[in-house]
Amino acid sequence: MEDFWHGYWWLIFPIGGFIFAAWERWLNYQRSRDTLDLIKTYSAQGKDVPPELLRQVQDDADDDDRDDYRGRRGRRAYRRYYRHGPYWQFRSAIYTGAIAGAFWVASQYAFVPGTVGPFRVVAVILTCIAVANLALAILSSAFRGK
Repeated sequence: MEDFWHGYWWLIFPIGGFIFAAWERWLNYQRSRDTLDLIKTYSAQGKDVPPELLRQVQDDADDDDRDDYRGRRGRRAYRRYYRHGPYWQFRSAIYTGAIAGAFWVASQYAFVPGTVGPFRVVAVILTCIAVANLALAILSSAFRGK
């Protein structure tokens, strides 16, 4: 068992990310459920629902047909749109290419015996990813939506 944790210590990070994402989704569910319960209570008593509660429900709703970027989902769509634009693709290509170049240099001048093969494998994989990012950058700049 000690060998397992020694060999796969890095799994803590993705598992932790999954746990935190699930916790965030649970908290969002609880918040929206409590808001809807409060709205039901107001309507059962015959009172007017405060506009803040209605606005919160409207912001939490999944509105794909809105053109403006309001609320949390709108900001996320705005970020996602520009994250996949040509600027970010060129940036990814440059960074991945630089790291691939560093691994090529490390595989050529390996000072630690036995590291030539693994460094070269990583360099080949990162070079393929850099070329794919460059191709996506060129395609995304050529076919940019109006």
